[in-house]
Amino acid sequence: MKKFMIITGIIILLVFIFLYNFWGLDLYLINKMNRSQLPDEYKSYQNIDTKKPVVFGKHELKLMWDDSFEPIRHFISSEGDMIIITSEIPKDRNKDEVEDEAGGGGIRFHQDFHFYKLDKDGNIKDHYLYKRTNKNREEELFGDFIVNKHKKYYRTWVTDGDTLAKPFILQNEDLKWDEEQQVSIYHKIFEEADYFYNVSKSYPEQETTYYMDGKWYQVRTNTRLTEKIYNHGRPNGGNDLFRHYSSRDMAMVPNSVPEISPVYFQRTELVELTHSVGGGSASSTAKNWKGELYCRLPVDKDTLKFKIPMYFEKGFTTQKFYESPGEKIRKYKAELEKQYSPYFYFADKRFNFKLFTTSDRKLYIIKPIQ
Repeated sequence: MKKFMIITGIIILLVFIFLYNFWGLDLYLINKMNRSQLPDEYKSYQNIDTKKPVVFGKHELKLMWDDSFEPIRHFISSEGDMIIITSEIPKDRNKDEVEDEAGGGGIRFHQDFHFYKLDKDGNIKDHYLYKRTNKNREEELFGDFIVNKHKKYYRTWVTDGDTLAKPFILQNEDLKWDEEQQVSIYHKIFEEADYFYNVSKSYPEQETTYYMDGKWYQVRTNTRLTEKIYNHGRPNGGNDLFRHYSSRDMAMVPNSVPEISPVYFQRTELVELTHSVGGGSASSTAKNWKGELYCRLPVDKDTLKFKIPMYFEKGFTTQKFYESPGEKIRKYKAELEKQYSPYFYFADKRFNFKLFTTSDRKLYIIKPIQ
């Protein structure tokens, strides 16, 4: 009998270990024991994932643009207007017109790009729509100009509202310049152009679009140059008011957000999420605390109290967040923003409104209630 009980106990233990490790029994037990209640002081915090204006004091938060296909871009023009650029998959074109094979076996989506011009009060004063196709290619921003390198034109809509495509001044289209002329123009571009962009053709041929002395040019060269032309003068900080270029990281990095404070993390459920890295590599599974992050944003004399969905993974770089329920999350504000970028905020004294978002594919505006 004693031997039978020992064997039975071992079997039960093995079954428990199996269920705990492979059938999610550990998740079940931990979630059953998670009885944390949200303190009363956080119950009034608002869910901002809504198209209805969120009112706080004498201000309102309004979702202006939602579900942009590419990250929303924004910058301030030399005329003092704020420019917002969103994109969407067009609904008035068929699949063959929208999708195209890209290099490496991927798919390129030809989107509709919306350019909005906002005045100092956050009102839309002008709108320009560009429909990208395989034939007309892409329009890009260089300073105050909308430029199409492939079709050799620029537009001045950003500053004067004119959508007319104006041609570049073309140089050496027939490639008849000698080596001395080509090297000379290259050095002039490198030293004097406000910005330029090089596109390599079949080596050593290349095509350089540049802006100098108030004019747009495009020059072709087929001489091996002593120095390599680098893309130069990408203006407006990458067209992102929420980020800046870091020479140390050699990339755009989020601005610090001293105005916003994460004050509480409410755990709701422990879950396991599977990550697939692709390329034939094995996927990985990690535990995550699913919950809501409660934050405060002072605006003038009012305070926006909001909550956003959040997952904290059990991992080497995220362990501190995983182990910080409730108000413990407060001490990791800087690390939290660097790791997750859960929110973005932009304010400038030139404007009577603020920009805010929790995703780079949507954008809110905060304005005083009139």
